[in-house]
Amino acid sequence: MSSAQLIRSARDCLVQVRGRTAGSGFLAAPGYVVTCAHVSGVTGSAVELYWQGRQLRGTVRAASPAPDDEGLWPYPDLAIVELQDPPEDHPCAWWHDQIPVGGQQLTAAGYSDKYTYEPEIVTSTFTYQGDQDFHDGLMLRLKQDEVTPGMSGGPVLDLSAGGVCAVVKATRMDSTDMGGLATPVGALRCLDPTAYRTLVRAHDAHHAADPRWPDTLAHQDAPRGRAILPPRTQRTLFGLLAAVSAPAPESLLPAFHEAAGRYAAPPRLPLHEHRDVISELQAFVVAERRVPGSLLYAAAVARELSGPAAERLRFWIEMRVESLGLDGHELARELKAPRTRSGVPRSVMIRLKPSAVDPSRYHVAMWRYAGPDAISPAAAESDALPLQEALEHARSLLPEQLAILGRSGGDPAMVELIVPQDLMEQDFDEWKPWARKAWSSLGRKHPVVLRDLERFDDDELHQYWRSRWQRFMAGAASGGPAMALACDAEADQEMLEGWIESEPSLAALVLAGSLRIPSSGAVLEVALASGVPVILWRRSDPQRCSASAYSGCPHRIPRDCSTAEDAGSCPAKAFFTDLRTDVAATEPPQWPERVRQLRGKAAAGSTGGHHAKDLVLLWDDPERRLPEAPLRYA
Repeated sequence: MSSAQLIRSARDCLVQVRGRTAGSGFLAAPGYVVTCAHVSGVTGSAVELYWQGRQLRGTVRAASPAPDDEGLWPYPDLAIVELQDPPEDHPCAWWHDQIPVGGQQLTAAGYSDKYTYEPEIVTSTFTYQGDQDFHDGLMLRLKQDEVTPGMSGGPVLDLSAGGVCAVVKATRMDSTDMGGLATPVGALRCLDPTAYRTLVRAHDAHHAADPRWPDTLAHQDAPRGRAILPPRTQRTLFGLLAAVSAPAPESLLPAFHEAAGRYAAPPRLPLHEHRDVISELQAFVVAERRVPGSLLYAAAVARELSGPAAERLRFWIEMRVESLGLDGHELARELKAPRTRSGVPRSVMIRLKPSAVDPSRYHVAMWRYAGPDAISPAAAESDALPLQEALEHARSLLPEQLAILGRSGGDPAMVELIVPQDLMEQDFDEWKPWARKAWSSLGRKHPVVLRDLERFDDDELHQYWRSRWQRFMAGAASGGPAMALACDAEADQEMLEGWIESEPSLAALVLAGSLRIPSSGAVLEVALASGVPVILWRRSDPQRCSASAYSGCPHRIPRDCSTAEDAGSCPAKAFFTDLRTDVAATEPPQWPERVRQLRGKAAAGSTGGHHAKDLVLLWDDPERRLPEAPLRYA
């Protein structure tokens, strides 16, 4: 394909725009024109357009706001215009988010009346001299040709990439070859997200099906190592992604970081669609024959979806990797990773991690877990927030993530809260995250469990933790896991450790009261350090057990007295007995679900008395680990 063909195709899509002022634009998707906001006017404005001698009318669906003064319009100075009666089967320009290489020749097209009374099409060839920050946005600096009045809003072509890369914004000086500024077309992502998604999905679906926009082989001259897919490959991939369900926007930034590596700088532009993530990933450098991150990301998308569209995407990715001569082993692992594992509970994992600078503030991170090889970030880790803001942030993200896991059917997804010990008295199970169901608590709808944050990071504890977990899971074959009640207010930590370590079969511990009792907190700390994986208690039971003051209490630790003549009435014993009865017939993996059911019974019972009221379950499976983001160099 020659450059002349590409320029001719761009001219075929060129539109004269008369809105707030006269300028240019281009047909960017069926029924849509992209131009500058300073040409069209603000959102809602009526616009008159001319294409190949035909008058058209349109409405601005999204545009940058007007400036406060008479200066240049703020970044990105772009607008999306919807045509009221679009021409049937009109062509559309192919546009992409790639920033050109320094020194690249770029061609701009637009309308100008500089030499004629009526505006006529003019093209200019510029050299891309680099970028420039403008109103917190990135602009392209064009030099060595003239930006004439009327070209604003016209397309800027990158002939090496085969499409429109920018939109003409302003001239540096009229009647000179000093060029001007252009806005990268990817900055459309700064406009209204709904209007942008409508535009980009229509654009991508069109170019996947319509072959009129010419192909280019010039991508072979791209800088060595850049992970840029050939234009036709991009068009097909973007078309396949446009046919699948829209992603949750808040999931895209975490997905970008997962694919790019933890040290990759975040994108400057917002992410609204799968193609936005792929466009950002194409800027990274990859080793020879390695599968680009853009294709690995597409494979991850395909793995999470079902239905014919997902199957077409999956098949196309496999064929494309083979045709490009890439090493497909990594891709095969990504595609074949199961969406869920049989017998592995799906969950939303929430981590509340104290800030290293200010421990009273917390970073919130969230994942969807469907197995050790199927962990998807649900949201980017937050800044350090005050506790109540951190809790509210986590609570606000939950409904959508639970809904995503619920689409595949099965039992209600579990919620795992990975928190430091000083947050374990928070009433997470009583959260009411659904705005339309103010009566509905999280712990009655979903299994809610706590996990110990510190134990994740302490490798020395892992062997004890795994050993006791294995005994806990094996308990079904021997009449249930070994359980014990801890309620001695006088035992120090050395005595507690001695008692727990003398019971290697101990896998589940019941605390007699709330962690607000110092003795319960001490037992919790020692039990976690000794690897006890399952611990239960009640938040609503702050008073210490009076019976434990008697030496004869059968549940007092570290003693195990054989007689209880002086124990009196022991509420801890009643709680322990009732709880053990409830879980005795339950398989160990089902304890979270059983506790969910007990919470429902407690809410349905009379005021006060059910032993499962405010019941807390720490259920810490060492095999359910958080993902370690791979280190990659860009």
